[in-house]
Amino acid sequence: MITLKRSQKQILAFKFWIFSALCLVAVQGGAAIIGQMPAHGDVLYITTEPCTAENGRIEPNWYFSYSVNSLGSVTRSCYVRYNDQIWIKGPYGTESTFPMSYFAKPSASDSGKTEQGSDVKQ
Repeated sequence: MITLKRSQKQILAFKFWIFSALCLVAVQGGAAIIGQMPAHGDVLYITTEPCTAENGRIEPNWYFSYSVNSLGSVTRSCYVRYNDQIWIKGPYGTESTFPMSYFAKPSASDSGKTEQGSDVKQ
């Protein structure tokens, strides 16, 4: 049996709380998850919610995306769709490009999320 130190349990509980809050805001804010993709051990989600800069300004044509690893840690990013490609700007200036065909629509049973959006606006 694996036992965790108290501080590690608190960190995992805090990460779970952050993920839960993020999901709650996304569901109530009307940000439909329009695609998900397993990538490097994480699950990458793209939504219909406009992405905002750190200063609160809405970035034109950019949308909110995030990835969740197996421990429940959430990493925020923004993406733009260009032709049939998804270009993701992650934290610390990282950039990735994936074909849109890699993203599957989440099933209705995925954490109770519904498919509200059908496509990304350009």
